[in-house]
Amino acid sequence: MRHVLSRLARSSLRYPLSLALAAAALGAGVARATWASEVELQGAHFSVLSWILLIVSVATAERLVSSRWAFSVAAAATAAGVVAAWGVLSAAAALGEPMSQEALGYQVWTPSVTSAALLVAVSSRLRPAPRRTLRWVVGTGVVALLLMSGHASDVARILAALAAVPVATIGRPAVLGTDWRPSVQTRWRSVLASILVIVASALALGSVSPNATGVLAWTGAAIDPIVAPIASVLLVVSAVLIMRGRILGIILGGTALAAVAANTAIEWIVRPMLDGEIIWRGLTGEEAELLIIVLLSGGLPTSAALLLALGARKVVRRPAPVATALDRRRLHAALKASGDTTFAHMATWAGNSLWFGVDGSAVAYRVRDGIAFTVGDPISDDPRLALRSFAAFCESRGWTPVFYSIHDESASVLQAEGWTRIPVGTDAVIDVEDFTLSGRRRTDLRTAVNRAGRERVSAVWTTYADAAPSVRGQVDALCAGWADDKRLPEMGFTLGGLAELTDPEVRLMLAIGADGRVQVVTSWLPLHRDGELVGWTLDVMRRDRGAMPGAMEFAIVSTVQQAAADGLKTIGLSGTPLAAHEGQQAGWLSRRMSRLLEPSYGFSSLERFKAKFGARHEALWMSYPQPLHLPRIGPALLRTYVPSLKLTQVVRALRVPS
Repeated sequence: MRHVLSRLARSSLRYPLSLALAAAALGAGVARATWASEVELQGAHFSVLSWILLIVSVATAERLVSSRWAFSVAAAATAAGVVAAWGVLSAAAALGEPMSQEALGYQVWTPSVTSAALLVAVSSRLRPAPRRTLRWVVGTGVVALLLMSGHASDVARILAALAAVPVATIGRPAVLGTDWRPSVQTRWRSVLASILVIVASALALGSVSPNATGVLAWTGAAIDPIVAPIASVLLVVSAVLIMRGRILGIILGGTALAAVAANTAIEWIVRPMLDGEIIWRGLTGEEAELLIIVLLSGGLPTSAALLLALGARKVVRRPAPVATALDRRRLHAALKASGDTTFAHMATWAGNSLWFGVDGSAVAYRVRDGIAFTVGDPISDDPRLALRSFAAFCESRGWTPVFYSIHDESASVLQAEGWTRIPVGTDAVIDVEDFTLSGRRRTDLRTAVNRAGRERVSAVWTTYADAAPSVRGQVDALCAGWADDKRLPEMGFTLGGLAELTDPEVRLMLAIGADGRVQVVTSWLPLHRDGELVGWTLDVMRRDRGAMPGAMEFAIVSTVQQAAADGLKTIGLSGTPLAAHEGQQAGWLSRRMSRLLEPSYGFSSLERFKAKFGARHEALWMSYPQPLHLPRIGPALLRTYVPSLKLTQVVRALRVPS
C-alpha cells in the first residue's frame, strides 16, 4: 500500500494538470452524466471518450514538455479557436446563412477542441515522421467531424488545431525538421486514405446521429443503418490497404465510394423527383443552399472515387526488380571502389535486388511483405546521399525502407533525420597489424595452433573451384549435413551457405587432417577500397563432428596470418545477429527473434566464440522511419531470413513472453 501511495505522489508531481483535470471531470460526470456531449447519441459515450482523450492529451504534453507549457498552449490555442469560430459563425448567421445559425445552436467548446489543439502542439516536439503521422490523424479527425457534425465546436476544433502550430513555439522552439520530405507517392496515399476515413466516419455516425448537420451527414443519412457499418468498415480497410500500396484498396474503396454516391443520389434526388416532392419554382437563398448541400452529399463521394482512380498508379506497390547482367557489372564496379563494409560482397548474392544512385553508389535489398530490407550499409562514398535517394526510391514503389545491419555512420545520419533505430547485432573486426597470439586471453588460440602442428592438421587457402574434386565433395557434405541437423530451415539473407562459397571471388580456409579429411570449412568475402583488396570477412563456418578440438580457431588464426602476409589491414569475423551492444540490453525485436532462432542457430555461442580473438566490436543497427512500423517489420524480417518459415511460427515467436 505504501508503494502505491508513493507512486501516486510521484505521479501527482509529474502530472498535476492531467490529474486535476481527471478529478474535475469525474466530479462533473457524477453531477451530470452527459455533460458536454459532442455528438448526442443515446447516452454519454462520446462525452466520456472526449474527456478521456483530453486527459490523455494533457498527460502527454506534460510528459514530453511541462505542465506549464501544456496549460499555456491549451489555453491560448483553445481561446483562439473558440473566439474565431464564434466570430465567423456569428457574422455568417447575421447575414442569414442557415447552417451557421444552426451551428450556433450548439456549444462552441467541447473537450476535444482542446485535445486537438494540444495534440497538434505536442507533434512539434516529435521527430518528423511521427510528427507527420500524428498531424495526419488529428487533421483527418477534425475534418471528418466538421463535415459530418457541422456544429460550432467542430469549427472551433479545426481552428484551434491550426492555431496550435504557432502557439506551440511559445517559450520552447519546435523540434527542427529536416529537408527530407515524403515522396509524392506517400503524400498521395495519405490524402486518399484520409478521404476514405472521412467518408467512413460519415457513414458510421451520420446514419445514427440525429443532431448531425454537416454536409456528409446527408450522405450518412441516405444509407441504410444496417448497411452503413459494413460500408464504413470496407472504407477503413481500403484506407489501410492504400497506405500499404495495395491495389485491392483502390478497388474496394472505389467500389464502395461509387455505391455510396449512387445511393445518395437516388435517395436525395432521383426518388424525390419521381415522387413529385421536388418541384422547380425558382431558388431562394435557403433553397439554393439546400440544393448545394444535397449535391455535395453525393458529389464528395463521387469526387473521392475519381481521385482514387487518378491516384491509383501513384499509390500501388510495385514488385522488386530482378537484377540484370548489367546491374551485376555495375555492382562489381561499385564494390571495387567502395566495398569495404562487412556486408558489401553479400550484395552479389542471388535473391537480392539492386538499386544504383546517380553517383554510382549501390544498395542491395530484399522486399518482403512491403518492407525493403537493405543488405547492410550503402556501397557508396557518400552514404548520406545514398540513404536519402534509396529511401525515396522505396517510397515511390510503395515499400517501407528499412536499413538493416548498418554501422554507426549510416545509423547516425538516419537518426539525425528523425528515423528510429534499434540494435540488431554486433560486428567483430580484427586489426591484422595488432593481432597476436601472446597473452593469457589467447591461450585457446595458441593451444589450437600447437595441437594442429602435432596432429599434422594443415590450413589450406584456396577457392571452391581450385580445390580438388574430393575436397569439394567433402565441403558439400559438411554444408549439407550442417543444414540437415537444424530444426528450422537454413537461414539466408546475410548468412551464406554452400551456394555463396562457390563464388570465384570468395576464398576458403580449410582445416584438413593428415588423412585428407576436411575438418573445418570457412569462407571469406573480399573487401575492396579504391580498387585494392583491403581485407576479408568471415561468412560460412562448418565443422565436422570428428574434427580436432580447436580446429575452427586454427582456421581463423591461419586466415589472419595469411592476411598479414598479404599486407591486408582487416579481417572481419562478420556480424553476430541479435547480439546486444556493449553495455546495452537487446531490444524487443531482437529478444523475440532470439527466442525462436537461438536453439537452432546458436547466436549466443557464436558471440562467445568470436570473443576469443580479441576483435573490436562495432554496433549494427536497424533504422526505420517510425516506431509504428515495427510490428510489420518483425515478421517480415523473420520471413526474409527464413522464407519457408510459417506465419503461425512467426506469430508464436513474437508472442513468447520475455
